[in-house]
Amino acid sequence: MQSLLGIFRKILPLLLLFVLVNMAGQEQKEHKHLLGAGFGFTFVPLGDQLRDTDARGVFTKTVGLDYFYNFHPRWGAGFLGALELDHYMVTDEQVERENAIILTLVGMYSATKYLDLFVGGGIEVEQHDNLAVLRLGLQYSIDVGKHWALVPKLHFDFKENYNTWSFALSFARRL
Repeated sequence: MQSLLGIFRKILPLLLLFVLVNMAGQEQKEHKHLLGAGFGFTFVPLGDQLRDTDARGVFTKTVGLDYFYNFHPRWGAGFLGALELDHYMVTDEQVERENAIILTLVGMYSATKYLDLFVGGGIEVEQHDNLAVLRLGLQYSIDVGKHWALVPKLHFDFKENYNTWSFALSFARRL
């Protein structure tokens, strides 16, 4: 534990320096639209892989499509769509999920030029059962060109029968 804390103390100043350098980036025209495609992993704490194992929790692969529109320098709205590429069972509720599609509409607040917080709702569509979804998350844009960005995001989905959290990385274009 002590060595982990020591490593964290060494890495934290580097991360802060990276954020400050990125925030002081080039002056550029503001774009209102952000369109991205990416991949990630969703963790289902109550999931089971439909195998004879005692393992608890499932990581599923996801692919996604994102669109955000900034109607104010600090406020925006967006659409987040994702496809889970897995077949699993939520053990406590006996809910089977196979290649679920999650569609959400979110409101977005830009805390800084690069850090966005979002919250919204939607639906998880799947052949066995459709579920309502409440999504809460954040994303950080890393400029990689004049109009391009890498956008890592972390979000939590609160569903009718179970909850999940996801980490994804999108490659996005500012329009």
